[in-house]
Amino acid sequence: MKQFAIKRLYSYFETTSQEAKDNIFDEKIATFDEELRVLLEKYDFRYICDDTRFITAQQMSVQKCEQCNHLMVNRDKNPMRFNKEDLWIDLDTDYNFIIWDGGSYEGKELCMDCLPIGHRWGYSS
Repeated sequence: MKQFAIKRLYSYFETTSQEAKDNIFDEKIATFDEELRVLLEKYDFRYICDDTRFITAQQMSVQKCEQCNHLMVNRDKNPMRFNKEDLWIDLDTDYNFIIWDGGSYEGKELCMDCLPIGHRWGYSS
C-alpha cells in the first residue's frame, strides 16, 4: 500500500524588531530556502511550502531555556500561555513543537524537558 511520509522542519533565528521591519534577513532567508530545496531534491523529498513568523519575545513571553536554548514560555509567569484572540495565528496549535512550556527552577528559566519531573511544568508532570 502506498504511503506518504510528511516531514516537518522547524528552525529559528534571533533578530530585532528593527531588523524585521527593515527586512534585513530577506536575502538570507531566500538563500537558505533555495539551498534547502536543492538538498531536499537530492534525497527525493518534495518541497511543499514554508512559513516564517516573527514573534515578539517579550510580548509573547517567549524566551530560550537557559540550559538547552529551546524556545519556551515560562508558565510560572504566564500560566495562560497565548491568547489566541489577540494573535493572527494559534501558537498553541501551530507552533506547539517549537515553543514548549517551561518554568522557573532554582533561579533558572528552564523548558519542560530540562525541568525536574516533579516540577509543575516538567515534561512528565
